[in-house]
Parts: sequence; structure tokens; C-alpha cells
Amino acid sequence: MNTILFATDGSPSAKAASHEAFELARATAWRLRVITVWRAPILTGYGFAPVPYMPELADIEREHAEKVARETVEAAGAAGIEATWELRQGDASDEICAAADEMSARLIVIGAHGWGALQRLVFGSVSTAVLHHAHCPVLIVRGAEVEVEQQTAKTTESASR
Repeated sequence: MNTILFATDGSPSAKAASHEAFELARATAWRLRVITVWRAPILTGYGFAPVPYMPELADIEREHAEKVARETVEAAGAAGIEATWELRQGDASDEICAAADEMSARLIVIGAHGWGALQRLVFGSVSTAVLHHAHCPVLIVRGAEVEVEQQTAKTTESASR
């Protein structure tokens, strides 16, 4: 049976993408697999070597990722879509592409924050990396306009300081 892999981090753009993933799963009758990737935080300061993280911080990251995955599967169920979830640790784009390969996903659905070129350069873009490295089609759903406006305002405010 064909599978749609929906990658989420719980952000507003991912929530917008969830609606598309649910509609596609309903329209195609394909399985829906939700994946959330977490990474242990690395603490560092300007000019200093990375400091080992506190295990409690890693636990919080993992618990948050698991909560996001569970809530997404529950939302799919409420929409009449049967879904399963998977939690992975590591680089988000690498893990999403690896999961898609392992399950022979026919499609990856992922949200995008709608950042401009400068923000993508500074922060990176998981959706762009997945688009360029996945071996199956990728549907990138732009974030809500409110999120894009908030991120632009934050960047402009930070740059003016």
C-alpha cells in the first residue's frame, strides 16, 4: 500500500501542512505516517566551545516531539484518517529522507515557514533540504501569512539593534 509521510514539528506552518496531508490521505486512501524529528540541544556561546547539554534538556526536546506526533495522529483520527507516528533523533532533513526511503513513501508533505533568502541562509531550511535530497515527490506547504509576518518582524527588529 502507498504511504504519505507527513513531517511535522508542531509549528503553524506544519499545522497548515497537516490539513493538506489529511486531505491527500483521504482522497488517495493511502496510509499516513507522521514523523517528528528531535535533536539534543547544543549549548554554546560566541567564542566558546560547545558545552555538553544537560540530559534534562534532551528529555524535554524528545517529550515535545513525541507530544507533537501524538497530537497530529489524534487530529488525523478526528478528521477520519488513520495514521501512525514515528519519532527520530538527529538532523531533521536527513531523518525525514531516510524514513521516506525506508518505507518507500510515495510522497512527503512538509510545511515551510516562508522565510526569505537571508533567513534561510542563517537558519537553514529543512523543507528545502528535503526537497533537494528526497527520492520521492515532496509537497511543501507554505506557512500561514501570520507566521511569515511575525518572522519578518522579528528579523527586522533584530537587525535594527
